[in-house]
Amino acid sequence: MACRIETLVSESAVSLDSDTDVQTAAAHMAEQGLGSVVVTQYGRVIGLFTERDLLTRIVGAGKQPDALKLGEVCTRNLISVSHDSSCANAVKLMRTNRCRRLLVYHNDRLQGLVNLSDLAHAMAEQNSGKNLLVNLVGGITLIVVIAVIGMLISHIPDMLQLAERTMN
Repeated sequence: MACRIETLVSESAVSLDSDTDVQTAAAHMAEQGLGSVVVTQYGRVIGLFTERDLLTRIVGAGKQPDALKLGEVCTRNLISVSHDSSCANAVKLMRTNRCRRLLVYHNDRLQGLVNLSDLAHAMAEQNSGKNLLVNLVGGITLIVVIAVIGMLISHIPDMLQLAERTMN
């Protein structure tokens, strides 16, 4: 069975308003164990604020997190995928757009987020099943070949006697 995005939506779409200050958002993310929050304005998704945004745009830039609003520092050019997309398609989108998370939509409703780590694990799991089948078929083939060779070796004395009789 092909890997589908709808089975991997692991990060719930926790959202905060764009007017929320970064300090409050970071504290909320830490409390909830979140790597990101969806940033909304008037109920519509306008961006995504991630741990990376916190490091690069606030801490690394020497800015004060309590003086900035999420709407000022969130990532705006969001990449989304439909809930019925394949994992391979999602990975291709992530690679093309150099992102680690995708917003997952079912029709026009945000279903949640999927991240690169979850996709990698799911695709590796899917491939491990294929590897098991390949190993099983390879093992059976090896057993059959060894059995045939063993059978041929066991008949060598009979073949030698037959060859000796035909030569005389």
